Amino acid sequence: MQIRALLRTTTFRLSALYGLIFAFALVALLGLVYLRSAVYLTRRVDGILTVEADALQRAPPADLRARVDEALTLNGQSNNVFGLFGRDGARIAGDLPALPASLTPGGRPIEIGPTSMFHAPARLIARRLASGEVLVVGRDVGQLREIRAIIASALIWSGGAVIVIGLACGVAFSLAPLRRLRTLQEACAEIAGGELTRRLPISGARDELDLFAGTVNLMIGEVARLMGEVKGATETIAHDLRTPLTRARAQLHRLQQSGAPEPAEIARVTAELDTVLERFRALLRISELEARDRRAGFVATDLAGVIGEVGELYQPLAEAGGVRLSWSGAPGAVVEADPKLLFEAVSNLVDNAIKFTGEGGTVSLGLGEDPARPRIVVEDNGPGIPAAERGAVRQRFYRGERDRLAPGSGLGLSIAAAIVGLHRFTLELEDAAPGLRAVIDCRPALS
Repeated sequence: MQIRALLRTTTFRLSALYGLIFAFALVALLGLVYLRSAVYLTRRVDGILTVEADALQRAPPADLRARVDEALTLNGQSNNVFGLFGRDGARIAGDLPALPASLTPGGRPIEIGPTSMFHAPARLIARRLASGEVLVVGRDVGQLREIRAIIASALIWSGGAVIVIGLACGVAFSLAPLRRLRTLQEACAEIAGGELTRRLPISGARDELDLFAGTVNLMIGEVARLMGEVKGATETIAHDLRTPLTRARAQLHRLQQSGAPEPAEIARVTAELDTVLERFRALLRISELEARDRRAGFVATDLAGVIGEVGELYQPLAEAGGVRLSWSGAPGAVVEADPKLLFEAVSNLVDNAIKFTGEGGTVSLGLGEDPARPRIVVEDNGPGIPAAERGAVRQRFYRGERDRLAPGSGLGLSIAAAIVGLHRFTLELEDAAPGLRAVIDCRPALS
């Protein structure tokens, strides 16, 4: 496991960040405790020194030496430091051997280390007497320094421990995601190498990696499907266009040999070429729709109006084929759509229904019964489509075994499906028992 890769993981960085934040907060808390405790204890000592110095300063100068000796006797020379110094700095009384140079009479208190006469650190305060002598009063601050050291030590060790534990947890928490990333990378390498049946593994933890893997798997499945359709469409184009092109070539060859072409023969060649061009136009139409570049024409569209226009257009075609076509739909079902494209999709469905129902059949066009769920329903009583083929018939050029001899390019349902997909609607093919029911659900699906 590479250290650099581990350090670059989001889990490690977040763990380290949270650990540093927690360590900073802990250090700040202990630092505040340290400052508050140290300041409180120091002020308390300074207050005691001030009271004692004021009491000794009020004593008569003649009795001051005796009072200092008495104070030393009462304190047992263990807690307090006293010193009386002359104008020249010579010690007169007390257990402080010399007047510290940094101690200013009437100034701020200072702290000194242990001396030969007082074996503990002390905090001192000095007062200049009316006689010119200097009175020094001090107190043992060994416990105060110990408390400071304990708090400082706790601050340093706890902060260091939090940082170390945070880094260790970051490493521990990052190992599993990093191993999963390695597995995902290996799967992606196989997919990039052309193994489109491979999928990214999902651990079941439902975390962000699983969400990402699921999204990528969905994308790979769609890519594989599209590539399969492209392959199938290419093979179908080659197969379906070979026959009319071969016939057209043969007819052109005969015309070349005859020397005097008949108009009927030229018309047959033209018909064969028109068939080829029709299929190419349908393919280009599907490509245009699947590119989803035509959403600018979307407006509020009344589905009843679309149904009425389609019914009026195909009524003569249905009568010519001996098919009874009926349509109905109350105004009010309004959706956001491109009316021209939606008209084309419904027209293709009705055209297929008329074509495959045959003479004597019936085709109905209408709206769903639920106003909150706008749907366009095209239903016929023809032979229908077997359940196993209902998904395949949307593919380009697909024809069922029973429909291979029927006229057409086999692209009508593909165009309708592409238009429905452009609108983010759904197209369902259901069994009408007998016949087929094609339903366009006009509620936009989540994109």
